[in-house]
Amino acid sequence: MGTRALLNPTAQALGITPHRLRIMAKNGEIPVLKCGTKYVFDVEQCETFLKNKAMENVKSEDKNCGYGVLRKIGGN
Repeated sequence: MGTRALLNPTAQALGITPHRLRIMAKNGEIPVLKCGTKYVFDVEQCETFLKNKAMENVKSEDKNCGYGVLRKIGGN
């Protein structure tokens, strides 16, 4: 387990606003431990989680839907 921090230091380390991090924690979009009214984050785990989520948005060239590919049109 890595460095643990509260909301504001974690948001600063991740480069997002504390408000956005709080919303993500409430919605279950990011790993968090809630202690009473405080949110405790594992900073390294959050960085890895966000990095993996960002990689899901990268389009691979294997998913070519045929756009830009010439095809033979039947006819005479």
